[in-house]
Amino acid sequence: MQQCSIYDKSLKFSRATYGVLVLLSFFIHNKWLVLVVAILAIFGAFSLKLNIPYQLHALVSHSVFKKKKEPIQKELGELNFVSAATGVLLLIGFLLLHFTELTNFAWIYILIVDLMIFLACLVGFCVATLMYILLKKIFTRKNQTHN
Repeated sequence: MQQCSIYDKSLKFSRATYGVLVLLSFFIHNKWLVLVVAILAIFGAFSLKLNIPYQLHALVSHSVFKKKKEPIQKELGELNFVSAATGVLLLIGFLLLHFTELTNFAWIYILIVDLMIFLACLVGFCVATLMYILLKKIFTRKNQTHN
């Protein structure tokens, strides 16, 4: 699989930014902010260059503070999957808020997604990464048995 170099602190900052924005949207009950965060996360799935909070943190920490931190290697598919999963889960929450009468359920759902975002950011345990690893193992086994 294709590897890419990322800055771990910038990735954590990106996740923290998404988490704080989603939490803010809950407190002010603004479904449109949920949509904005979902779109930003989905953009980040296409390219790391489109992950605006990541790029902002990387730019500021390397040019303004002159921190020379070495990047780590991560699998590009994992990063894209995690970002897409976050965006899609938030988009589902927005759709529940916008098109159904289940607003209390939708906000609880969004808070659970936000908890998973903060779990990945603060603790380092990402449910979407775990899903990616399990799905990758399943599909590689199926491909090996068919060959």
